[in-house]
Amino acid sequence: MDERTAMAVGAAGFLAFLLSWILHSRIVRVFGLGAAVVGGALYARQKFAQRADKIEAAEGAVRSTLDDLDPVARAQVMMDIARHPKG
Repeated sequence: MDERTAMAVGAAGFLAFLLSWILHSRIVRVFGLGAAVVGGALYARQKFAQRADKIEAAEGAVRSTLDDLDPVARAQVMMDIARHPKG
């Protein structure tokens, strides 16, 4: 499932929720609220999966670059990273 589908489910649920106030229907309100929550959860799940993929790719690139260094240079880089983790 892609982002557009998740957003469509969430938007449809939100619109159904709004429509329930006009129609004074609890069934439509429950359905709309449920669909909005499900759509939001699906969207968040998709974003977390994309984030995990980016992290995995970056980790692979860093490991590959470190593997290309000689042991002393690798140790120096890792020591520098340990001392200055954010920059």
